[in-house]
Amino acid sequence: MSVLKVTLKKVLLLCAVFLIFSESVQAEEVHNQEGKVVYQVHYDYEPIYNLLKVNQKEYDQYWKEGLSIAEMAKKQGIPRRDLESYFVSLHYKEMQKWRTKGSLSEEDYFDLVYRLKADVEEFIDRNPNN
Repeated sequence: MSVLKVTLKKVLLLCAVFLIFSESVQAEEVHNQEGKVVYQVHYDYEPIYNLLKVNQKEYDQYWKEGLSIAEMAKKQGIPRRDLESYFVSLHYKEMQKWRTKGSLSEEDYFDLVYRLKADVEEFIDRNPNN
């Protein structure tokens, strides 16, 4: 399997998880067919609404209009760097928790850290109509 396909598969897995709403940021251990732990984060969207300076209704309307999170931020006058920083920091903290409790191998942890910025950019630039 090519590196691109493997990366795409991982990105798609992370994307699917990002769409799930929950009351708090939670990381869950999920085991794939080989029994390997897959890192996932369930977002608490209230802090995201606060970051974007919108309420849930406004966020949902922007989403229905086809705006990505990055486009919402731009429309609200939020610098992209602030948006990226929020999500990178959030994931980094969660990955550190997983690493500390032993749920992520060192290899998997560093692989996730290496791809973190690209994964965050893909998430915030995702067009809801695609």
